[in-house]
Amino acid sequence: MLRSLTENLVEAIERAKREGKKRNFKQSIELVINIRDIDLRKPENRFVEVVQLPHGLGEKARKVCVIAGPALASEAKKIEGVDRVIGREEIEALIGNKRLAKKLASEYDYFLVEPQLMGLTARALGAALGGRGKRPQPITPGTNLAELVKNIKQSVTISVRKNPQAMCIVGTEDMDSRQLAENAAAVISKVVDRLERRFRNVKSIYVKKSMGKPVEVQFKE
Repeated sequence: MLRSLTENLVEAIERAKREGKKRNFKQSIELVINIRDIDLRKPENRFVEVVQLPHGLGEKARKVCVIAGPALASEAKKIEGVDRVIGREEIEALIGNKRLAKKLASEYDYFLVEPQLMGLTARALGAALGGRGKRPQPITPGTNLAELVKNIKQSVTISVRKNPQAMCIVGTEDMDSRQLAENAAAVISKVVDRLERRFRNVKSIYVKKSMGKPVEVQFKE
């Protein structure tokens, strides 16, 4: 099933690349999965998943913020791919400051948090992150932080909560179409695994450039 779907994704992505006006910036390739016959009022039907893409995101790599105590913060500042490091005092200062919390939540895609600061982070950023379908991820003891950051930079978050739809980018228009298709297939596989009736719960799948028209992807239930 996934093999034939990947081939159909390649075809649809090639078409999406050809169609539409050229822009003065590099466009993302986006994936849209429309879901049917699920009741999102039931908690078990709502989910948020992080998917590591086999070929990464090209120039659209995710932005990572690390929230940690002095020792881990010092380590994080030396790691390539960490975009910002926040300590205890700074996260405490955000409590009650909704404007700054929202700004921070919108600037970074992933928030990696030392366990002893999870409570403070939830108080300071919980509402701002939750409203954007994001959540802080604890850094478990013994974790290779550099490896974690490397992997998460090339990941996407998919969220099915309020609407029966999953959307994410799978790369940029200059990437190889088959690599983009394999990235998209990884996301689709993760979504389908969370659906009770698997592909029978999928209404439609589309790919598009960020400023382009959607192109439907054919698949079999």
